[in-house]
Amino acid sequence: MQASMRILLLALGLIAPLCHAQWYIGQATLSLGDEDYNKIRSETIKQAIENASLQASSFISIKNTVTNGILAESSSALLSENHIAEVVILNESVAQNALTINLKVNIQSQTNCIKDKYTKQIIIGQFPLLIPAQASDGGIYKLPDHISSRFKTKLTNQPSIFVETLLPQTIVDVDEPLDSIDIKHIEAISLSLSHRFQSQYLIFGYIRDVSLFEEKKTQLLQTKIKPMRNFTIKVFVYDRLSQSLLLQTEYHGEGGWSFDSNATVDLANSLFWRSDYGKVIVDTLYNAASDINDTLSCQPTRASILYKEDDLVTINLGTQHGVKLDDKFKLVKQRNLPTTNGMLNLLIPLSSPVILDVIHTSDNVSLLRVSPESNSQGKQQDQVDLFDVIMPFNP
Repeated sequence: MQASMRILLLALGLIAPLCHAQWYIGQATLSLGDEDYNKIRSETIKQAIENASLQASSFISIKNTVTNGILAESSSALLSENHIAEVVILNESVAQNALTINLKVNIQSQTNCIKDKYTKQIIIGQFPLLIPAQASDGGIYKLPDHISSRFKTKLTNQPSIFVETLLPQTIVDVDEPLDSIDIKHIEAISLSLSHRFQSQYLIFGYIRDVSLFEEKKTQLLQTKIKPMRNFTIKVFVYDRLSQSLLLQTEYHGEGGWSFDSNATVDLANSLFWRSDYGKVIVDTLYNAASDINDTLSCQPTRASILYKEDDLVTINLGTQHGVKLDDKFKLVKQRNLPTTNGMLNLLIPLSSPVILDVIHTSDNVSLLRVSPESNSQGKQQDQVDLFDVIMPFNP
């Protein structure tokens, strides 16, 4: 069935030669009642696809006819610059006379990616040295401190990023095997930071290699030996709301080593950072920061509700993130979907949309009120709970 669905999507021309694609998870539940089961199943699939599109900061209204779980007509209405590339049903179940379907949708954008105007808030962990013995050449034992600090500066200078803080602790344990990251360990650390830091993203990693080597070049029967040094850093980007890794990439550079390896190099001296090796480090950190900026700029903005009173809510985004008076946001509910590999975090829209207007802003938080336009009966605020998620609303 999954293969047939992809073939039909290809045939219908719903897959476009676009630059940016990403998988999103959707869930929908409908009562079976006395209706035909296949009709209810088709409608549930359509709603699940629409729900998945919300996580791309867009809305894709599926008006296709769905037969046996396969899109059979090409009359979809796209209310964004996105197209469906592939739909995969993860599971479906019936309980209490209601059908629930979980699926994932590969949504492609006609532009490079889907962006909004808000900066993404991050916290950064310290970057430890994987093999401390490598620091003995030149006595660069304090290099991790300098790397973490300079990486924070590079990230701060990126246009789509707001750095909340540089944490004093490391996130990964270099004494443990690092072939793969223990996501449960990262989740636990993220949870322990929740009462102090509200950033959606956690940046962390480690310095893999700072070893020395010799570069040999032969010219006119002469062999010249040049001391060189590696700089390799592994970087991870963790989404604390969806509890998933968005990026894990290794960056490598190598530059000439012009210092006495038997002496201690002054890492606080600008001479080091103007050296060939120092410039390699700076360039490598810039490349990593630039990639993180590109990745996060394509992520939908999500904010958490920190406080609620009547129809007023406080969220963890403010003017430093680009929030302005009269901006509009929509309420979505978070749900966790159990899978064989752990939990998937879903964003579920409400049957009756709850829209919130920004009425006051400060640096790091904003005050919102449930919009009168979506609150004609004065009861919409009852659907708002602490730590719910809100996303930008574009009418």
